[in-house]
Amino acid sequence: MNIPVDHANEAYWDLIAENYDHNFPETVIGRVQRNAVWHELDRAFQPGMRILELNCGTGIDAVHLAKLGVRVVACDLSSKMIDAARRRLSAAFLDGLVDFRVLDTEKIETLIVDAPFDGAFSNFSGLNCVQDVSRVAENLSRLLKPSAQILLCMVGRFSPWETAWHLAHGKPVVALHSFKRKPTAGLSSRGTVSVHYPSVRDVRRMFAPKFRFRGWKGIGVAVPPSCLDPIGRMFPGVVGGLAKIDRYLSRAPIFRSLGDCVLLQFERLSEEFPSERKLSFS
Repeated sequence: MNIPVDHANEAYWDLIAENYDHNFPETVIGRVQRNAVWHELDRAFQPGMRILELNCGTGIDAVHLAKLGVRVVACDLSSKMIDAARRRLSAAFLDGLVDFRVLDTEKIETLIVDAPFDGAFSNFSGLNCVQDVSRVAENLSRLLKPSAQILLCMVGRFSPWETAWHLAHGKPVVALHSFKRKPTAGLSSRGTVSVHYPSVRDVRRMFAPKFRFRGWKGIGVAVPPSCLDPIGRMFPGVVGGLAKIDRYLSRAPIFRSLGDCVLLQFERLSEEFPSERKLSFS
């Protein structure tokens, strides 16, 4: 029996919601990678702004921004993820600053009644699980104010760390799969979820012409991916040192494309100013 893609996605994320924080955000490597993203979020979004978050998971990023005085409408298609996010928000006593909603990223056009937003972001792999990123880009163009910033953190297409790890464990076939160019499938109890790995160029094309591309950087270039966290727990000081190296390699040509993830930044254009001008993270 074929299961609709949106239902399969929901089942997949519901299934992992209970252990999600333990498996990534609370790991040594997960915290380092998230801090690198937070550095850019904190620069882009100021207190008093109202921001849209896509695929918010258990609400870690939304609560972080709320602590800085940023208001967030945070969405995720998994009701169990949203339940966990609301518990996190309640524990932080910031209920008035974050509005968590069960909503598929590909259906955000329903938020038009809440528009306009001052910015938007998506952290880590959420957009990699979206079937039609171009549709998301078009919907965001209707929801955001002119000059609004978008930050998109997506899984990269190749991680040398991941390849080396699998080769060291005698898994050459798995190592070859580290070159992520074709969609892969994640299993759930009710079906599969398709994961896509668009290139930076692909994503730029999807967001043109309504958005200006401002630049991109790697996340987790020197810092290894989360599959190596058992080693990271043994040598947290080494991970901290690699994080410092990442501050330089993450912006360097060639090296930045080798990150576990990539972080792209766009700016919503006004209708009367449709040209694109490339800038860089500073």
